[in-house]
Amino acid sequence: MKVRYIIFLMFSFLKGEDLTAEQIIKKIELNPKPNTSVTEVKLEISRYKRNKEKVKIREFTRFQKFYNSGKFKSKSIVRFYKPKIVKGAGLLSWVRNNGSTNQWIFLPKLKAAKEIKAKEKSKKFMGTDFRYEDLENRELGQDSLTLIGHEYFDGSKCEVIMAYPNDLSFYFSRKIWINTSNWQITKIEFYIDEFRLEKTLILSDFIIKNEYITPGLLSMTMEDSKNKTVMTIKSFKPDLGLNDEIFSESFLIKI
Repeated sequence: MKVRYIIFLMFSFLKGEDLTAEQIIKKIELNPKPNTSVTEVKLEISRYKRNKEKVKIREFTRFQKFYNSGKFKSKSIVRFYKPKIVKGAGLLSWVRNNGSTNQWIFLPKLKAAKEIKAKEKSKKFMGTDFRYEDLENRELGQDSLTLIGHEYFDGSKCEVIMAYPNDLSFYFSRKIWINTSNWQITKIEFYIDEFRLEKTLILSDFIIKNEYITPGLLSMTMEDSKNKTVMTIKSFKPDLGLNDEIFSESFLIKI
């Protein structure tokens, strides 16, 4: 009888620790974030033709700022500096507290910043396997979430969630693996209909700096080909202090 009572208590405790899909996403959002950061990134775009691989290398700097008040949640700007063919190109993103996002792309040959409309966010960013939509932060309320179970991925226990967009999206759904030891996303599958997987993103080699955690390697692999895009974080510098003027259209078009 005593053994049964102990087992019942253990089961009750574990049951009480179960989280909903929304609570899990909230835990991800509550991870500490630096007020500002500067990240150096190496981009490798692999394309296969006639069983031969061709790799393009790109390098860029990403500046990001989070806000504790006002209408914006965060702003970021990406600036390419290598090779010469893409030098000066950039992407500016504003994320509002209501979850909406504005993005502007700048290509030196256009000599002007172009806002990316909602219907254009399915286009691929700078020839990579990342769509503009993939570069946006999804907020609670933008997706209908379903917790589908627990799995081990890369040796760690993960909660697995299906996310179905409530707003305009190229995707039918995303399947997300969240590591329960640090509440970081480690894998995302992108579906363009209920059964058709388009690509998979793996996040690994996490960098810990001060109290902040960020993936050091992001690898996007297409399902129907060997094509892939790999982002390697060369350096991550948090809390440097960045002026708001950096996150503007006027700064975006400066070369």
